[in-house]
Amino acid sequence: MEKTVQILKQYPLQERQYTDRNGTPQVFASRGFEMTDGIDTFYAEAVGDFARSLMELDPSVYHRLQGQMTCREYKGSDGTIHHQNEVKIIKIS
Repeated sequence: MEKTVQILKQYPLQERQYTDRNGTPQVFASRGFEMTDGIDTFYAEAVGDFARSLMELDPSVYHRLQGQMTCREYKGSDGTIHHQNEVKIIKIS
């Protein structure tokens, strides 16, 4: 997906350690943004080295966003099925 967006809120870089399926320690990095395209307001996230490379973006101007939108299905603790839409930032300028 491509959209022209305005940034409403930028969250700081978050990093957390985890162990992958092979038992190797890894670090997951992410940076979140609340954005609007003038109609919808949504949360989008940059991950990995791309998230680490992003500096503070100017919220007073519109930015061009390239992203990937997916829907994730998961089962809640009460057994009900939930769906969550996720937007992953691929490029922003």
